[in-house]
Amino acid sequence: MQYDEFANAFHNGYKATCRFLISRGAPATDAEEIAQAAWVRGWEHRDQLRNPSLVGFWVNSIARNLFRARFRTPITVTLEPYQDPGYLMSLAGIELRQMFESCSERDREMLEKILEGYSAEEIGRECGLTSTGVRVRMLRLRQSLREKIVLAA
Repeated sequence: MQYDEFANAFHNGYKATCRFLISRGAPATDAEEIAQAAWVRGWEHRDQLRNPSLVGFWVNSIARNLFRARFRTPITVTLEPYQDPGYLMSLAGIELRQMFESCSERDREMLEKILEGYSAEEIGRECGLTSTGVRVRMLRLRQSLREKIVLAA
């Protein structure tokens, strides 16, 4: 893709990328910053673009990944009963711990990665599965947990 073609795509697609990020929950100021970074990364890796007519979609996927990566943090949830008798114990925390413990170790790790914002492709590479395999496992896990919630209610 030549400079003029990319510049034209940027001129026509930058605001759409910002709107795309805002629709995914990014604050407007963050959306602009992430959109700029995505278009820069798109320019730097333009040799990977297979279909120049889809540059806007391609850059939006880069923006989505940058947005997810920005908010990835390890999940740190304290699920131990609270020691201070002046406060009510969190039953939701206890139930959450029980549901997590009912999952296999592998499913629990994948679920934590999903909650941290990793994509199915990233999890699949780490676990030795295809992205479709990760999605199917997570679908089955969510269905299983949903059934447990219904039975507990």
